[in-house]
Amino acid sequence: MDRYAHTKAKAFLVFTLLLLLFLTSCSHTQQETDVALSYSPTFNELATSPLSLQPDATGYGREYEVLGVETFNTVFRGPSQGFMAGKAGSYPTQDGDIWITGTHPGGQMYIDFLKTNPQVLHLRPYGRYEVRYDYKVLEASREGFETIFFSQTGANQNNWVEQSLYFKEPTGSTGTAAFTATLKQYDDYQLLMNLVSNGSLAVTNIQIKDLDSGLIVANEDGKGNVHTHAPFLHSEGNFTIAPSSSVNGGFSMITNGFAKLWTDSQRVQFPSDTNIIIDFDYKVLNNPKQEEIIGWIRLYSGSKPHLERRAVSMSGYEVKEGHYTGGVKTGSQDDIYILEVAFNQEVKLEISNIQLSKQVTVEQKLTDVHPLTEAPFPRLGNNFTVYGEWTAHNGSGSAQGSTPLISLVELENQLALSDIITSLHPLYLFNDPALSKRLKAINPNIVLLPTTQTHNVNLPKEMRNLAYNPWLNAEEQYVQGISKDWFLKNSKAEVINDNEEWAQIPLNVSAFCPYNDTGKTYLQYWTETTIDQKLKDGTWDGVFLEEPLTVGNWRIPGMFTKKRVDADYNRNLKKDETPLWIVEMTASASLTMLRSIREQVGWNEILLTGNGLDPVIAPFTNGALIPNYNYAWYLEYDQNKFNESQWGSFINTYENVKNLYHQPSAVVLEGTPVYKDWVLPNDKREATESDMAFHRFALGTALLTDAFYEFALVDGRSAPFIFDEMLVDKQGWSTTDAANKGWLGKPLTMSEHLVSNKEEVYQQAKPIVLGNRSTKWFKLYEGSNKTSESRQIILEFDWKNLSTATDFATVSFAVNDEWMGNYNLSSNMEGSSGSATYHTTVKSKGSVMYHLNVAKFGTVELSNLRISTADCGVYRRDFEHGIVLVNASNEEKTLSLSEIKGSMNRTNIRRIRGRYDTQTNSGTLVTDSLVLKAHDAIVLLAD
Repeated sequence: MDRYAHTKAKAFLVFTLLLLLFLTSCSHTQQETDVALSYSPTFNELATSPLSLQPDATGYGREYEVLGVETFNTVFRGPSQGFMAGKAGSYPTQDGDIWITGTHPGGQMYIDFLKTNPQVLHLRPYGRYEVRYDYKVLEASREGFETIFFSQTGANQNNWVEQSLYFKEPTGSTGTAAFTATLKQYDDYQLLMNLVSNGSLAVTNIQIKDLDSGLIVANEDGKGNVHTHAPFLHSEGNFTIAPSSSVNGGFSMITNGFAKLWTDSQRVQFPSDTNIIIDFDYKVLNNPKQEEIIGWIRLYSGSKPHLERRAVSMSGYEVKEGHYTGGVKTGSQDDIYILEVAFNQEVKLEISNIQLSKQVTVEQKLTDVHPLTEAPFPRLGNNFTVYGEWTAHNGSGSAQGSTPLISLVELENQLALSDIITSLHPLYLFNDPALSKRLKAINPNIVLLPTTQTHNVNLPKEMRNLAYNPWLNAEEQYVQGISKDWFLKNSKAEVINDNEEWAQIPLNVSAFCPYNDTGKTYLQYWTETTIDQKLKDGTWDGVFLEEPLTVGNWRIPGMFTKKRVDADYNRNLKKDETPLWIVEMTASASLTMLRSIREQVGWNEILLTGNGLDPVIAPFTNGALIPNYNYAWYLEYDQNKFNESQWGSFINTYENVKNLYHQPSAVVLEGTPVYKDWVLPNDKREATESDMAFHRFALGTALLTDAFYEFALVDGRSAPFIFDEMLVDKQGWSTTDAANKGWLGKPLTMSEHLVSNKEEVYQQAKPIVLGNRSTKWFKLYEGSNKTSESRQIILEFDWKNLSTATDFATVSFAVNDEWMGNYNLSSNMEGSSGSATYHTTVKSKGSVMYHLNVAKFGTVELSNLRISTADCGVYRRDFEHGIVLVNASNEEKTLSLSEIKGSMNRTNIRRIRGRYDTQTNSGTLVTDSLVLKAHDAIVLLAD
């Protein structure tokens, strides 16, 4: 061997050894990584293994146990009309006794024991009056006894009535006292009978005579019987009990200023963790200042009165009379609980029929036969994310104005038009559980779902470092229980996505999550809290999970772009988590959450999720909410840039997923306007012409499905807006009357795509596999429209994820070399599959190109690719009482009368007579062809 060959061989040997060392090192590193990140059960195990339902798995319903009823029929000896007892006064209790007694308690000078009520007995300014009464001195007074006419206004100006009555006599003295007086210019006079210092006096047969008219205007003989409240209530303030204006033969409480009632803790005891409900009827007799709030209800601790929970207030805006139902949950510990109702001093009210109840949990079993599955069309839902009082006042900041947006009563009447409401704010859980009773009194079939956070904690500044107390509201209680050790940190132990003012902090949802002081991981705490707060008392019909992710949490920097992500789930202070590991672990966490609830309640609670139509978690849920479901249809949030592929993606995803949900199922679609750069208004109170166009197309699309629909003027803070097509009477008029809910009736057909002149131009049966290599895109097709008119290109294919991807694969397309958007596959998880068919409009002589795109990691298979040209894009669906026509293309479409009548040969076709969109909904008969604008829809009546 020559020297060169020897040197070459030596170099090769060194290279080989270094290569082996490198491979061994890589293998060892990979093994360490696998061990460091291994957990069980895996995603595939959780997705496919059957549920282990507990033998006693059940849902929760509720009933109400009445604790007390107040009709103000309790009778006792008391003041005659116009009189009232003062602080030191008492009325007789024995038959035959007619003496009203005043006894000075000592201390304060000038204490009244009997007086007139200026709200009932009006004494005229400058009036001349005579006062006369019989008396007996029960205990002599050092300073004597005094009777005067008193005006608070005059007293403030040191301007007194000169004439008064004063006497000082020994014990046992009797007689008749009288005096006359001329009042001054004030309008608030009342007669006061005072004990000046000590002593006791009894009086009867008090008369007040108007010397100008000669009439006796008030008479108190001590023989009167009055109605009052029952012993289980205490009272304070300025009110009377009088014959009711609404209860035949009954009595009501009339407030004449500030007044309040509260429960007697000796007679009414409330257990801990119990919803206490109060009901009563009321009339607003006078609200001169147009007070928005006319009463307040709170539950407080008898042992620590500063601890309280407030219920929903009594709304006075645009309300003349109504029924109040409010409720508060007692604290988590045994205590003395007192319920208090206080009435606004600026408002005169009549209060009747008070009923006090506690909520009792009962077993609930759901079946497939449910009002949701039987609901007629249009089906209405609502994504209502804030507290009702905030929306009623100003749309929780989205509808600011000089007056309240809407009365709370009307807001709830409109909410009750929905078949299902999701995302209910945590404040309802402890501070207004009676919302459920109020809405179900209007719509017994409504489904109500409070929201729960999943993979993150919303942390405003004021909730950081909360100390525990049993009176925290539900949101505070949940946040207070989140251990800071559960905050997801990076390899430098820094909390991810933190912000001092307000933060959405990702939580460690992995198997490496540490235990808190009570021995629970976050997922265990989440399950326990969700059941305890939102399900166990039976108030609600299930729960809405905000964001049960099956991709990595987008709040983690580099989640979709890095080979290693700086999210230290395994808490080893190393940057060793890969995007794929995070994706499958995150999906596992979501499945664990859903399974842990299901295993305790079975299929007897309705679970909806808020991360779109996800086939991975769908089998464990009853459906999903898609907020702003139409915004992805418009490129750059521009109403004129309609993305046909995203619209088609929604329709196909819905069809692929709808049968995976457990019955009863519901998909809730929230349509919204599309705001440029997503800058939301703060004063939106009415729908604009643009809103109506967005709504027509969003509603039309929803009617092609079996989903529940709403259109929010801004977002989940908005009050419902009743568009023309939502409620229509039998004469075809748009209304707001709940009796016309579901006016279209049942569907007669599934949705139908009207396709003509279809011609296949390309097909490929051989599967296309793409992913896990340097090439991340593949050209599927390039072609052109050589005709003289616009045509649609129809793309059809099947797809399957061969391995989990870090993000959803897409099919992008360009028209005339300009990118026009993506079609998103509905899942990124291994084993997920589906079918797609959608169209793209290409103008005359225009070109089109389609690409398949995959994420940085993951593999997808696309097969049975077929591409055709056609005239299409219009969809229809027939209902018992009407038709929906949807133009989901980027060009105007003209439908002949024959096409409008359809295969069922519908007759008496006519437009709705609208309240808002009177051009589209003109009420006219359809007797000829109809033009549908690009990306528009119309709902027609038909026989």
